[in-house]
Amino acid sequence: MPVPARRHSRSHVRRRRAHDALKPTNVGLCTTCQAPLLPHTACKNCGTYKGKQVIDTTRDLKREAKKAAPVHNHDHTQEGSDPKDEKAS
Repeated sequence: MPVPARRHSRSHVRRRRAHDALKPTNVGLCTTCQAPLLPHTACKNCGTYKGKQVIDTTRDLKREAKKAAPVHNHDHTQEGSDPKDEKAS
């Protein structure tokens, strides 16, 4: 397997790494609901882009309401199948 012919100097390495720093993200505000969002993207909160409705958010609201609905709470044991009674006899 080949190896580097010569060692890279500090300046060579540092010049190469000069552009590796992370830049802060440019976050804007939605014009409709003032939620933070990235530029050139539709708002995830209200579904608008440049003042126009582009995403149907009612579907998401229905889905969230369905998830928040109470789960059925009833006893799955039947009258004659109590495990305690079977072990006792």
